[in-house]
Amino acid sequence: MKVLMILCVLVSSSHALEADAENVPCDITIQDSSNLTLNCSRRNIDEIPEKWPETLNSVDKDGHVLITFFNNTISNVSQIPAVPGKKVAISFKSNEIVDIEDDAFSNIERLVYLDLSNNYISGEVLRSEIFRGKYQCTNCTQYGVYGSIALETLNLGHNDIHSLDRYLFQYTPNLTRLYLNNNPIEILDHVTLLALASAINLQVLDLAKTDINSIPLDAFKGLTKLQQIDLSDNRFVTVPESLILVGSSLKYLTFNNNPINQLNDDSFVGLTNLIELEVGENDYLEEVKSSTFSPLKNLRVLHLCHNRNLRYISHKAFLGLKDQWTLKEVYLDNNYLSELSTDLMPWNKLEILGMTGNNWLCNCELANIVTDQGAGAKFQTGEIPFCAAPMRLSGAYITNITLPYCPTLNTEPKNIRVFTLSNLKPKHILYSILGVALIACLGMLLGLLVNAVKSCYNKKIKTQPIRYINLNSDTSFA
Repeated sequence: MKVLMILCVLVSSSHALEADAENVPCDITIQDSSNLTLNCSRRNIDEIPEKWPETLNSVDKDGHVLITFFNNTISNVSQIPAVPGKKVAISFKSNEIVDIEDDAFSNIERLVYLDLSNNYISGEVLRSEIFRGKYQCTNCTQYGVYGSIALETLNLGHNDIHSLDRYLFQYTPNLTRLYLNNNPIEILDHVTLLALASAINLQVLDLAKTDINSIPLDAFKGLTKLQQIDLSDNRFVTVPESLILVGSSLKYLTFNNNPINQLNDDSFVGLTNLIELEVGENDYLEEVKSSTFSPLKNLRVLHLCHNRNLRYISHKAFLGLKDQWTLKEVYLDNNYLSELSTDLMPWNKLEILGMTGNNWLCNCELANIVTDQGAGAKFQTGEIPFCAAPMRLSGAYITNITLPYCPTLNTEPKNIRVFTLSNLKPKHILYSILGVALIACLGMLLGLLVNAVKSCYNKKIKTQPIRYINLNSDTSFA
């Protein structure tokens, strides 16, 4: 009985502790007077507080403040109290937000980072009034204007957004990073394109897992500063042509998990300043054709990995780039490749090469790439690929194979004598004339002989004409 009573007391005490834990004040971490973190995560908070702890006011005017409400139950974002500091970051990730009030962030003009991801926000909820700053008027008898906020990064991923209001970014002129990933957008409609076009300082755009299959040709018109875009996990069957509009500024392109069948010379046209390209996890990708990467004159990192049906890369895939080679890292891991051409790329100019997880045929060409051209020295520690064939080499590191039967070809050009008129001598000319004359004489003699034979045949050998007899008038048959 006493044991049961003790257990009951312990259980009730634990519940009380859990309840207290849910209602304890937010944790405040102060590194110095310039950096403060207010951690309100997992506190079962369901509304925005009316005021902040007094400690928050101790931050310098040039300080940085991070406030996080991660994993609470907030459903409505009301107007947030003012926050001191030069740069303020606020996270509402993983709440239950369905609505945001007008002027919700107007008290925080120095808000540079806002995370609204993993909520239930729809496109209808998002409007420009949410992000506008304080109302400003010099003479309040007349109409004033709303100021802007300093927002640079806006994360709207994992919500229920189908479309964006065309004026959504009217009061966020400094917006440089926009994350729209994991939203059911499906179609980039006209108003959404107008909204994107108004964010003229945008540098990073994430459209991964938005279920889109095309991008209008003028979608990125005006986004002259766009440097990074993620189009992964969508329904593209080709690389969008519209990327050419940002070809001069785009440096990073991620194009994973799309139902694309091949890459060809049209795939990356105009992307001359691209530094890093990632094309992976595309289950339908089977081949990389000639001149595919030729437009990428500044490419340094290529991720062509986890394409389980990719079995062919043309030996001319990098056509025109070998004389001005910029690639430093090439990752070809976990594809369905078995062979590569020795002249695919200048292997010795790479710094890192990944080739694991393929079905390598350890033949003379692969031995040449790994040993003679130095590709074997580019593998990272623990990332050395294995041979899959022939059977006697299966399972061996491709860096350990020796193929003595591979022929050594003499690549030195032979000295070929070129004929010119200066090589002719007088006797050669004389012999040529006599030869031609002899052939002409033989032809004439042969012609005379043929005519003589025909004449003899006509006179002596040819049969007499046939005589016809009239049986009615000939009496010898009577």
